[in-house]
Amino acid sequence: MILKIIIFFIALGWIFSSLVRYFLNSKLKKFADQVQAAQREETRKRNKPKDGNVNVDFVPGDQKKGSSGTISGGDYIDYEEVKD
Repeated sequence: MILKIIIFFIALGWIFSSLVRYFLNSKLKKFADQVQAAQREETRKRNKPKDGNVNVDFVPGDQKKGSSGTISGGDYIDYEEVKD
């Protein structure tokens, strides 16, 4: 008789722990999805350019210079500023 009661409580505990684990996992997944959606929304708002502002996301590092110390890749054209 006592053995049946012990087995019953062990089975009841196992079923209860399985149900609690299932519900906690579903609630945690829902919470994680909400947090992730909020982070995406915040990132979208932060990256949205405002009217009249320029946002530079990439700043290149030092570019390699030619052997003579000048910038390679184009010709330098002298110009004279003309004021109206």
